[in-house]
Amino acid sequence: MRRPALLLPALLFALVAPRPGVAQHPGLIVLNKSEATASLLDLADGRTVATMPVGDGPHEIAVSLDGRWAMASNYGGTTPGHSLTLIDLRSRKSVRTIELGEYRRPHGIAWLPDNKRVVVTSELGEAVLVVEAATGRIEKTIKTNVAGTHLLTLSKDGTRVWTSNIGSGSNSLIDLEHGTLVKTAPNGKGPEAIDLSPDGREIWTADRPLNRITVLDAKTLDSLAAWPSGQFPNRLHFTPDGRTVLQSNAQSSNVGVYDAKARKQIATIDFPYDEALGKPTMLTQFGRSATPLGILIAPDGTRAWVALAAHDRLAEVDIAARKVVRQLVAGREPDGMAYVPDIGAGKP
Repeated sequence: MRRPALLLPALLFALVAPRPGVAQHPGLIVLNKSEATASLLDLADGRTVATMPVGDGPHEIAVSLDGRWAMASNYGGTTPGHSLTLIDLRSRKSVRTIELGEYRRPHGIAWLPDNKRVVVTSELGEAVLVVEAATGRIEKTIKTNVAGTHLLTLSKDGTRVWTSNIGSGSNSLIDLEHGTLVKTAPNGKGPEAIDLSPDGREIWTADRPLNRITVLDAKTLDSLAAWPSGQFPNRLHFTPDGRTVLQSNAQSSNVGVYDAKARKQIATIDFPYDEALGKPTMLTQFGRSATPLGILIAPDGTRAWVALAAHDRLAEVDIAARKVVRQLVAGREPDGMAYVPDIGAGKP
């Protein structure tokens, strides 16, 4: 049964410009999978300033480019999820649930440059959807027609999207402007982690069953290079300058640091298991691992945050020094994160 969506005037989706001369107050928003919540953290002192409800088993979250809105994909637990949750970062409230109907297991998500629409994968629907945030209308449905369309990465201009299809061992390229599937190319057994290089030339992806990183040509999806990763690679992201890639290994309890140009691992950041903090995770158990999953890199490229799902913590990493500088307390089983340029005073 479809739940009624909250009404939200489209007028609210006008761009929100920063006020001149007012210093911004950055934060993070993190999804807590086992609690079905999103926590807003103040980066100045690491405290949680608000906790908002989302749907069951939330996995990924994205913040609009104007910093006003966050959208969470509610992947679900034992029962497949089929909704998105829109959060107003100004009022710090969950303001609507967007039902996706037959398009179950929504996962990878990104805002388009107009700050009015999101693009999201549907794993069981074998599709990529373009959804209007103000109305909840599914504007476009582009079928990949392959199992497990899981994560995505978006071009800067919002015209193309690449997906990792974890259930079919492939990656897809989609033309969002024309609503068409350009190409699907086989790649290993189960690629999951995926990111587009800042220059738009390369796709890096990591295969969970094979413990392997592959570099693809972004235009053709031809394989350019491949090498072993740690165990159970989960996420990877480029730094904004395109020089470095961070890649989490859930089973190995570490993050690999790579020189993107040389395509070579240059460091490993370990996250030792803490008996006092360790708890079971929702989907997969990794024994004595802190279970590093989501990775978020700061816009200036100096810091990164790694979600340690088994510890209910976010490890803040100094990228240049390649070490953990502090840990932030999250909710139960953190995973997807997004950077919030200004958490403000919490007033509409």
